[in-house]
Amino acid sequence: MIIMIDSIKSEEILKDMAASGVQRIPLQVVRGCVVASIQIDLDPEVLRQFQNDLLERVQKSRATGVILDVSGIDVLDLDDFKGLRSTMEMAEIMGARPILSGLKPGVVSALIDLGVDPEGVNAVLNLDDAFQLLDGIQEKSAKTVEIIDNGNESNSDHRQE
Repeated sequence: MIIMIDSIKSEEILKDMAASGVQRIPLQVVRGCVVASIQIDLDPEVLRQFQNDLLERVQKSRATGVILDVSGIDVLDLDDFKGLRSTMEMAEIMGARPILSGLKPGVVSALIDLGVDPEGVNAVLNLDDAFQLLDGIQEKSAKTVEIIDNGNESNSDHRQE
């Protein structure tokens, strides 16, 4: 049922996108994650609109992850990458784990040649890998919370003695 609701919302978004003058990147919520399928050039106006749309969707859906699927991009310059990285940082500040998915070998090679620092960027080959990574991160976070909770319980037990 959730998939049907998401597809209906996607249709509404596509209609809104057609009505506005700025190209928009379609967003869908899947398994608690906002997935952006980026297949257009990221000029500054498109990037600003994308950032606004993405952050609003993260807030409204209470998403725990954001996947930026760039498998449809053949050329990604330094400014485009910086814009995507900035968008990922914004999502992370809002509590959603960002993952970059689908970078092509030529794009990766060009970015490294341009001096991009990949430090801190979670990148995977495809959407399946992105969901697996997010599942692993969430599982690890849940275990950490459980350990902390157990530690607090034992501390409070100790204080009661």
